[in-house]
Parts: sequence; C-alpha cells; structure tokens
Amino acid sequence: MSRKRSAGVTLVATSLVLAAALSGCGSSTAASSPSSSGSSSVSPSSAADSSGAPAGSAPAGKLKVAMVIKPLDNTYFGAMAKGAQDQAGKDGVALTVVAADNVNDDSGQAAKLNAMVTAGYDCYIVNPTSQTNLLTGLVPVSKANTPIVNLDLPIDTSAATKAGVKLTTYVGTNNETAGAAGGKAMISQIPAGSQVAMIGGLVGDPGSNARMKGFSDTVQGKLKVVQTVAADFDKAKAKSAANTILLANPDIKGFFTPSGDMALGIQQAVNEAGDKGKVAVIGVDGTQDQLKDIIAGGEPAAVEQFPYLMGAQSVQACVAAKAGKTVPAKVETPVLVVTKDNAQAALAAFPAPPAGFTVPNPFK
Repeated sequence: MSRKRSAGVTLVATSLVLAAALSGCGSSTAASSPSSSGSSSVSPSSAADSSGAPAGSAPAGKLKVAMVIKPLDNTYFGAMAKGAQDQAGKDGVALTVVAADNVNDDSGQAAKLNAMVTAGYDCYIVNPTSQTNLLTGLVPVSKANTPIVNLDLPIDTSAATKAGVKLTTYVGTNNETAGAAGGKAMISQIPAGSQVAMIGGLVGDPGSNARMKGFSDTVQGKLKVVQTVAADFDKAKAKSAANTILLANPDIKGFFTPSGDMALGIQQAVNEAGDKGKVAVIGVDGTQDQLKDIIAGGEPAAVEQFPYLMGAQSVQACVAAKAGKTVPAKVETPVLVVTKDNAQAALAAFPAPPAGFTVPNPFK
C-alpha cells in the first residue's frame, strides 16, 4: 500500500511518526508518551497543505476538513489518519490532521481544536481523548451548522445536548458486535460446555465492558465463563493474570480479551504453560502482531476492527453532509473474524480491509 501523501492533505505530524503508526494497529489503549517527533503538538495555523496554502485555506471549490484525533504515535490512531488521508485524496478533500500528545491530553487536544475552529473548516472530525473535553470548542461549530463527525470514542450525548452541540454522525466499531464475533469464534474453536475466562481492560472502560458483554451474551448456555478479571490493557498484566487463571483452572479451554496487546500476553502465558493449541486465545483489534501470531499457529482467531476504515468513512461522512445528503446518526464500521484461513490476506492488506471484504457505503 502506497504511503505517499495524497494531494490536498495536510498531516500535522512527520512522515516518520505516520510511518511508525502504520507499522501495525495497536490496541485501543494508546501509549501515554508524546510523539517522538513532537509534531503532534504543531498548531494548525502553522501547517500548510500540498498546494502551499495555510491550513485553514484550500484551493477554490475544495472541501476543507479538520481532523482532531488521539496521538499518532499509537498505531491504531495512525491507521485512522492514514484511512482519512487516503479517502481525502480520492474525494479531492483538503484534510488537515492534528493530534493529542497522549491519550490523557484533554486540554492540549482541546486547544488544538480551538485553533482549528479559529482557522475555519467546512467539517470537523473529532476523536476525543475523553467524552467531554472537546465540547466547549465544538459549540461555535455547531452554532454555525457546520457538520461534526464523532469518531471512535463517543462524545457524551447528554453533555453535548446541554452544551448545545449537535453531532452529525458517529463513526466507529459497535463494541458489543465485536465481542459477539469473538464469542462465535470461540464457540467454533472449543468443545461445547468448555470453561473460558475473560481478561478485560480498565475497570469501568465502556469499550472493554461492551466487548466483554457481547462475548458473554453470545457464549451463554454454550460455554462456561469461570473467571473475569481486569488487566488495564497491559500486555504484561494480562500475561500474569492468564498464568494465575491457568493454575487455578486446569480445565480451562479459552481466553477472551478486548485488546490485541493483551491477547498476545495471554498467548505467551498459554505457550509457557505448554498449552499452545490446547487453549484458545481470541482478542479484538486484529493488530499486525496478532495476525502474524495466527499465521504462526498461536492464537486461533482474532476480531479485526478497522481504524483505517473508520478514518475513511469519517471523510465520506463530511463529503455527504456538505453535499446535503442524509447522513445516518450512527455508522457502524464492520469487523472481520481472522483465522489461519484468511490471516495472510488480512496481513497483506493491513491496515485496510482485505480484498473481497464487503464494506457497506451508508453515504450514497
């Protein structure tokens, strides 16, 4: 897949950071350190698109889209930026991307949005660091009836209503659907009635909890969930938790986790216990390392979500909204269960969906 910059796209990050981001899709928990280049802190007012125009301007007739996301040094969010960039090139959109320095950079990300609003854009794509940190900056955007596309992490709708912010659409994975896909995959991998465990992310994290709910609802009556623990989206903690569970439950046949990184840690524990091929590990994300592990005979399956596709669909939503088309209030990005049968194709296409994968277009 070409990594050349599409015409009319401003990416407020160095090519080094974006290339690193495209090396693999990380879990939904990002690194807490700032981008190594420091470029994600660049003000949008200092950026220029490929035509040489300032970030807030674009060639006549070209749609100007602002994208405010989480840190680009995280592979997951880097893939989002890449998907948006590629779609912008296809649609002739002038896209400018700025990113938070880390996943907890609420105020810094909000300041970058404020600068984008001052510069002026035709549509805003926002992947907030929290469910409320961008609301103040979005108030004037909403008052101007400018489209707002909420990407990946849902903005608190109640808080948005109180603030007077109207969201055009939400684009992202349905986490319960992703968990359910993991449940179906697990059922296909181990005998009926088998014992399984769930190792979740942060306690109270809505995405993690929704994925685990989707899994547990799907396997109810078919498999027995004997233990559920949290491992903070941390690979080492997930491995340690899996070690403990394996010792306490020698008959366990499977682990489900909402995180790709944690899936790799759990698989390490399974391997070290001598249970490779006997205990199934299935996680959501479908990172490059997960896909490679499936090919190598480790994890039997993974649920791949597509941040690349989320980024692309968010740009499509902006184009449709500005064209006056009806845009759905919610766009669910599809997921794919990857097994050894299709892992090579998924890896070859990464971070985009593999050939033959049906991607619905809700913006026709």
